[in-house]
Amino acid sequence: MSNNLKVTCPCCETLLVIDPETGAVLREERKAHREHQSLDDALHHVQAQRKEAEAKLSRALEESRHRQEILEKKFEEARKKAAESDEPPPRPFDGD
Repeated sequence: MSNNLKVTCPCCETLLVIDPETGAVLREERKAHREHQSLDDALHHVQAQRKEAEAKLSRALEESRHRQEILEKKFEEARKKAAESDEPPPRPFDGD
């Protein structure tokens, strides 16, 4: 008669067979789980991921097209701010 302990994990429902004398895990049986209930669910999931990736790509492409204009505007604003400011520009050796 086997006096090994059989324990089921409450989180992942894995069955563990444990030797009580040594405390070693003799066997581990993980419960197989499916991410999607059907092939249609998996297909819809993949299609949704594809649409999201395409949307991210189009946003990134649009942003890269206007990046030069945005940088020019930021540079002009910084130039105006520097021209209006009475503070002298920072000297490189003052940071030490």
